[in-house]
Amino acid sequence: DLGEETVADLLQRVPGVYLLRGGWLGRTEYPNYRGRGPTSVEYLVDGLPYLPIGPDSLGVDPSLFSLSMYDRVEIERWPGGLRVHLFTHHHDRKAPASRVGISSGDQEIARYAGALEYRFTNGLGIAAAGERMVAPTASGLSSDFDITNVWLQTSFVPSERFGIQAQLINSSPDRKAFVDADTLESRLTGSRKEAQLRISWRDRPGDLGLKVDGVVGRTSWKGSGVEDAVRQGGVVVGYRTRTAGLTVRAFNRSRITPWDLRAEAGWYPVAGVSAAAEVGYQTHDRDRNSRWVGVRGGLALPLGLTASAALRSGKLIAAPALLTEPEQQVTDWQGTLRWERSWAALEVGYGQTDGFRPLAYRPFLPSIPGVAAAPRTEWVTVGWRLSPRKWLTFEGWYSDPVARGPDGVPPTHSMTSATIRSKFLRRFKSGIFDLKAQVSFESWSDGVIGRDSLAAPIALDGASFWRTEIELRLDRFRLYWDRYNLQLSRKTFVPGFPLPNLASTFGVKWEFSN
Repeated sequence: DLGEETVADLLQRVPGVYLLRGGWLGRTEYPNYRGRGPTSVEYLVDGLPYLPIGPDSLGVDPSLFSLSMYDRVEIERWPGGLRVHLFTHHHDRKAPASRVGISSGDQEIARYAGALEYRFTNGLGIAAAGERMVAPTASGLSSDFDITNVWLQTSFVPSERFGIQAQLINSSPDRKAFVDADTLESRLTGSRKEAQLRISWRDRPGDLGLKVDGVVGRTSWKGSGVEDAVRQGGVVVGYRTRTAGLTVRAFNRSRITPWDLRAEAGWYPVAGVSAAAEVGYQTHDRDRNSRWVGVRGGLALPLGLTASAALRSGKLIAAPALLTEPEQQVTDWQGTLRWERSWAALEVGYGQTDGFRPLAYRPFLPSIPGVAAAPRTEWVTVGWRLSPRKWLTFEGWYSDPVARGPDGVPPTHSMTSATIRSKFLRRFKSGIFDLKAQVSFESWSDGVIGRDSLAAPIALDGASFWRTEIELRLDRFRLYWDRYNLQLSRKTFVPGFPLPNLASTFGVKWEFSN
């Protein structure tokens, strides 16, 4: 979506996530969740793992995703990691649909997006989308960036019980090295292709019953002096009733992680009671393996209270592509108590992450060559929302390690926003009008971002940043204006990577259907 500039902007809403912003739009935006580094977040596109390959085989930079190509993004939270599910558009109507978007901003930044989707009466569907973004140097002496994303999809869904889908996602970034007094971030240029073929069958229409998906895919990268490819294929079998569900996944890959086996179960016996479990087993090159079990549950209590807990334990290989990376034993847990009303909500969480040896972020190696081992850490998180009027909402979150925290995450970190939203129903009774004005404030205290070549700490100064967004919707027409760093701060998310003052973007998005 053009208003939410990147997937990283969505991840920033999760307490405990610190974004290593390497400047303004187009630069690297790696999330660090609770000090676990680039391996703290895993991504899936339509259920197929989005693997880190190419120049960076440790993690995935979410700034390279094009939000305009995805219908929705879901973030699954565990005490020591995040799982991000991205779902492409699924056009289920016979009428054609199209989208266009244009945005611009300071420093001649520009973004152009478009899409066309059509489905025939026999169940055959075609879809195509593209986005081009150019972000010239806005900070540093040189930091140009441009990227082209293309999505092609064809499908055949003759009935609610059977369907075939094939799609290709191509991403071609060209991110120049960030140069100030010295080179602080390495260059990235090349092309990544994600090809996927899926065959789906279910025993009855609707979401209940048995469903089987067969999926094959190929991921390839060529550029920055690296040529790499991974093939994968597998089957996903799920069975769902009104009160329970079970899903089993089995994938085989050509390298890095030859076998990836997972089973997930959920149980909802009565309203207000839920339980879920996950078991995983992976084999990696050089006879290594990862295995874990995770459980979670929720219980509705009197007075509008809800209690939930989650635990994940096992032995993990943080970066299987590194053939010398050993397994690590981790046990993480989290307990949360939430109180909610229509006009207010308060959530308090307390948890613990085990000791962990995170890896440094590959693009930042020139400036941050290392990260210290993270100690066992206890975390306190607070989330809140206050809506004194239907059109006015205050909300935010706060995260704090009880004692000394890990590198790469500020000791105290908070995000607060105030939003005015009105549909002017007296004038626009159909509800097609929507006006949103939001100001947000992110703040953190002094910390340590990483280690230099001599293992000495690299200081991260405490900072605060203001950001504002104004958005207007009229049916399927949307106009927005976004502005960063309102207080002209010279602080940085990563030392050496300043954000431009009062940087702004603005644009329009329009959807059509016949």
